Amino acid sequence: MAHRNFQSLAVLLSILLLTPQFGLAQEESAIRIKVLAGEAGINNINQNVVVEPMIEIQDANGKPIPKATVTLRSPATGPSVTFFGASRVSTLTTDDQGRVRAAGMLPNSEEGTFNIEVEAAYNNMTAATTITQTNAVAPGDPKPKKKGVGWRLLAVIGAGAAAGIVAAARRDETATVSPTSVGVASVNVGGPR
Repeated sequence: MAHRNFQSLAVLLSILLLTPQFGLAQEESAIRIKVLAGEAGINNINQNVVVEPMIEIQDANGKPIPKATVTLRSPATGPSVTFFGASRVSTLTTDDQGRVRAAGMLPNSEEGTFNIEVEAAYNNMTAATTITQTNAVAPGDPKPKKKGVGWRLLAVIGAGAAAGIVAAARRDETATVSPTSVGVASVNVGGPR
């Protein structure tokens, strides 16, 4: 009888060890992100030239995973890039070789180092890493001009001119209002020189 209990216990332990949630027999089911290009990239602010990251998503055995989802996020403030000139987030799907390229990136005008957050997902498995890049001005290039409030000033001037024309027309309904044009040659807003 003790022999049967021992056999039953051995069978039960074998089942537990081979069951994925309890055992050691399960193969590691993780995905990995391998950065093939773009790490330590230096982006030229004046020429809008960037080092586009290329990323490969792999399974636990190092085999590429096609159709994995890869999301890249750049910082909202400070030195950064945008994807296709507008968004700070780009979501891509890996090709048959398990790769994506972050095409369409543009640097902003701020110099400095920043991190692009990379997240990958495939079959309820996820992985994350960062890619460090730097926005810089090439030696000999002029420093980029800071974006100011020039367009706001032009909008205020235009609105003021329109309001003045409307006010003049309402003041004297019988008066003839001739077309008026307002022009601004060049507006530069910036810090002291």
